[in-house]
Amino acid sequence: MTVEPKALVAVTGASGGIGQSICIALAREGYDVVGQYRSHPSDAEVTRKAVEAEGRRCSVIAADLEEPAGLRSVCDAVDQYLATHGDAVLHGLVNNAALLLGPGFESAGEEDFDRYMAVNVRAPFILSQQLSRRMRQGGSIVNISSAGTAFSSPGDIVYAMSKSALEALTFHAAEALGARKIRINTVVPGFTDNGHPLFSNPDARDHMSSYAALGDVADPAVVADAVIFLLSRRSTRTTGSILDVSGGSRLGYRGASTKLSLRGLS
Repeated sequence: MTVEPKALVAVTGASGGIGQSICIALAREGYDVVGQYRSHPSDAEVTRKAVEAEGRRCSVIAADLEEPAGLRSVCDAVDQYLATHGDAVLHGLVNNAALLLGPGFESAGEEDFDRYMAVNVRAPFILSQQLSRRMRQGGSIVNISSAGTAFSSPGDIVYAMSKSALEALTFHAAEALGARKIRINTVVPGFTDNGHPLFSNPDARDHMSSYAALGDVADPAVVADAVIFLLSRRSTRTTGSILDVSGGSRLGYRGASTKLSLRGLS
């Protein structure tokens, strides 16, 4: 076991894909987990059982991060967990939940913009602010961004803007949190196989693979490994930083000259 026996980490978007992989990796490293999900309770139960199969404690909470009440529910779930398990200490927060690709420059409306910013930016900000106050020295916050911030994609402009703002949160919050010896960092995945049917489409997979200098797409476990590192003692001098696990996707587009639309390939 590599961490204190009762260290707790809160993870948003815990019911599938990268979030589920992070929760399982956390359990294997000895962390307990409070996982947030918006829908799909059966998938959240899979996460809970997988964590408990690793010998760790886990609770899952349904909460809509678009709404302030949902943010309060996550904080309340952490408080309840800490109160119920008096030997537990909140060590970390992983801001993984996000609304994904889209909407585009021409099609985005005010409601679209507000929804993406609420879930992808406001929620990580408020949760980082509130839950960091429950952490002791040595705590760690990890934000999950996207390589999409580094290349032009007008069809996903609102998503890309929200992830750029998330990276700004990491950079600008590091000094404030550092005063309390709490770290905050960002992991940047590229295209990562989260179980979406697109990853089973050969044309779509080839298109996504063409963005990475190392080729192919990532397994969620690659992202989870990066998160574990940033939560661990091995990164005690790392804060305000970006850890890129995109396979070189931020280096520039390396594939065919014509950019395809993933929506058209779905």
